[in-house]
Amino acid sequence: MFQVSTRTQYAIRALVHLANFGTTCSARIAKAQHISPKYLEGILGQLKSAGLVISGRGRQGGYRLAKDPAEVSMIEVVHATEGDVRPVDCVDDSTVCAMGLLCSPRRFWLGLKETVDTYLSSVTLGDLAEESRPEDHPSKGE
Repeated sequence: MFQVSTRTQYAIRALVHLANFGTTCSARIAKAQHISPKYLEGILGQLKSAGLVISGRGRQGGYRLAKDPAEVSMIEVVHATEGDVRPVDCVDDSTVCAMGLLCSPRRFWLGLKETVDTYLSSVTLGDLAEESRPEDHPSKGE
């Protein structure tokens, strides 16, 4: 039914990695998270454009979080990679449906969107990073 895109899943994994390990290069993130380096670069570019990560060049360069993980809500990540959560098109525009505003299931879809948005807003990157701290898992080498 509903499925989170691979892009968003990888973005979350990369951000959790940065929250747990700090500044690092995209190649290390890609290796540790089993993500294609080229694909990850595109994702990191989106996250950078959204103000979620900062990149630097040189020996001390790499990617790092732009703000404290506790201040990054999952809805920000989803917006950066997917745009608005929209279970059906009529959530944003009732005119796409032949029933328009008379469509009684539309209220259900609006409620679903609100519930998902509320949950995504309530969970932070800090919450996810805390659940997956490196010391909680056997070292696989970064």
